[in-house]
Amino acid sequence: MFWVTLSELMDLKKIEIKELRNYIIFGSGQFVNLLAPLLVAPYVISVCGIEQWGKIGAATSAFIILEIFIDFGSKLLGVKEISSNLENKNRIAQYLNVTYAFRFIALLFIIICLILILIFIPNLDINLYLFGSFLLISQFFNPIWFYIGIENFKRINRLIIVSKAIYILLVYLFVKQKSDYIYVIFFLGIGNTLVYSYYYFQIFKEYKMSLLSISKKTLIDSVKREYPIIISNLSISVYTNFPILIVKYILGDFYAGIYKIGDMFLSVLRSYLTVFFNVSFPKFCSIYFNNKKEAVSYLKKMNGANILFLTFVVIVLYLVSLFFIDEFNLDKKLMTSFLFCSPILFVSLIVAVNIPFYQMLILKNKQKKIAQISFLGALVMFFGCYFLTEKFSLQGSIISLYIVEIFITVSIIISSLALFKE
Repeated sequence: MFWVTLSELMDLKKIEIKELRNYIIFGSGQFVNLLAPLLVAPYVISVCGIEQWGKIGAATSAFIILEIFIDFGSKLLGVKEISSNLENKNRIAQYLNVTYAFRFIALLFIIICLILILIFIPNLDINLYLFGSFLLISQFFNPIWFYIGIENFKRINRLIIVSKAIYILLVYLFVKQKSDYIYVIFFLGIGNTLVYSYYYFQIFKEYKMSLLSISKKTLIDSVKREYPIIISNLSISVYTNFPILIVKYILGDFYAGIYKIGDMFLSVLRSYLTVFFNVSFPKFCSIYFNNKKEAVSYLKKMNGANILFLTFVVIVLYLVSLFFIDEFNLDKKLMTSFLFCSPILFVSLIVAVNIPFYQMLILKNKQKKIAQISFLGALVMFFGCYFLTEKFSLQGSIISLYIVEIFITVSIIISSLALFKE
């Protein structure tokens, strides 16, 4: 269904100029988002060491997993809800109230649990996690999902550029010795909090939000409706972020640092796919409710072009990495890093294949199916990554990524095929 002919790809020229501009604008903002860790990583590693970078990577992954509880499904269902009710300001205000009321409750609960864990579990880096909790606070305010829903990508760019500029500046100004690694996540949280909160209060004022006006019953009903997508997002976050925690546990901080370097390269491609998903999904929803056939055609053309482009990028990056390995006299640590990073790039191609099918499942409100697939994927990752890493070291963790993404993609495709005939 999604094998695209050349003539269909040529039809891409008919895509609206506004949409192409959205890709460029949002893509440039994501480029800055990706540039930040690539600028920070070499500096932090040179000052603090790769072992400390491994600790930062593991803590960051833990916070990303916890952020899912705060997001409350807004990155998917929230975008759909906002984009589908652009003319109904009251409906949007109601959804914002419910979403941020839940976010506030979730934030308080998570921070209390985090403090208790740090008190009663020994051998945890208390300062790193306490300072890093500002990343959770920033996620409460995060309004990017809302601006995706209303397709205000210029504002998203402003959010990203300013927050990441603050983050990079703080790191370069204040990380001066090995022990300063504990502030890296803190600076990211501070930069995000300052910028996100500014725009959050603008939205708060515009839509006359009132978090205290939400009844207990409304909040519970909303949780019941959206918990499958929360489970799904949590499972996805677990199988993309938990491997570094397994690597740290089995192999130690040094190899966790190397894994973090490889994961940064994969994150570049995942973030590109996030840009593609976030820009194309609202458009797909709006087309589908008017013309189902045209919406499916849109998915075919856009995703066909996306996969071709991504394939080209991955091959180029892979060949460049091999060139560096062959032509430069790298020390053992860098050699290990490059050898690890190269094969991980191709995982993104598997992820790209499932995007149109995933979008259809969300559109058709098949959140429970998505949650089931994602949960099983998380289990496959956990056991696969643990045993393969124990047996084959870092290469085992790469193998587990391929196994998980293939399982997820095949399951999503099988689950969604019938929906295209409805």
